Amino acid sequence: MPRSLSLSSRSVSTLTGATAMAAIAAMTLTGCSGNDAGTDTAAKTTKASVKLAAGALVKDGQITYCADISAPPLTYYDAAQKPVGAEIELGDALAAELGVKPNWANTSFNGIIPALQAKQCDAIITQLYIKPEREKVVDFVPYMYASNTMVVAKKDAGTIKSAEDLCGKKAAGQTGTTVVEYLTAQSAKCAAAGKPKIDIRQFTKDSDALQQLRLGLVDSYGTTLETAAYVLKQTPDAFSLSGEPFNRIKVGAATRKDDKALHDGLAKALAAVTKSGTYGAILKKWNLTGDDIAG
Repeated sequence: MPRSLSLSSRSVSTLTGATAMAAIAAMTLTGCSGNDAGTDTAAKTTKASVKLAAGALVKDGQITYCADISAPPLTYYDAAQKPVGAEIELGDALAAELGVKPNWANTSFNGIIPALQAKQCDAIITQLYIKPEREKVVDFVPYMYASNTMVVAKKDAGTIKSAEDLCGKKAAGQTGTTVVEYLTAQSAKCAAAGKPKIDIRQFTKDSDALQQLRLGLVDSYGTTLETAAYVLKQTPDAFSLSGEPFNRIKVGAATRKDDKALHDGLAKALAAVTKSGTYGAILKKWNLTGDDIAG
């Protein structure tokens, strides 16, 4: 997938203190490695309501999701290296409705659509924004909203009040995300106004971009509002949000264009978990009710 297709980014857990930091440190894993530990529960406890046609999945009886497992509270690894988060729970619930076992393949975000197209997974669930250029190459099942924000060190909150204040400063973001597009556009505005451009630092993992701010190597970190909310909850005295959230957009589960059976199956499964109250319960558990697709 050419980078011009603008792959976008895509939060509250029980982790605190050192445990949370250990989990964040663990999020630097890259590549595509399956991990289905502990994901059988939903499939075992929920009666399947949607039947998929034979051959609809890469591996019969198992749905593999490509996800960049580095963005708490949506997708991340806990201290035991188990994938957890709101999107993990939603994906597991969808698998249960389909009567199959969920498997999570940790995939670098900027290569996640090519991984889907290469059939390394059946679907993408990783806060992938639904954008016109993406809809040309994959189909989507919308399941929540998301927006972006900028995070700064609390000591800089008085001087960096919006993206306009980043001219001549360093900002970190995940490669291929809408945040990086936003920073690039803002940098151009800085130059047009005769000011220094923004020094944009890009990283393959959202957690790596956060670490740059944590270490004081950049002045700002761009991410989703969901991830930022999690970061501020874990370290309330360290960071602040800069300016108003931007880019509110729908997020969806992506499937291949030639996989209508799975797309329709996931849409029906989402309707089932919404009707049962499971969808709302997941959002409430992770403090994401404001992202409800029906809201």
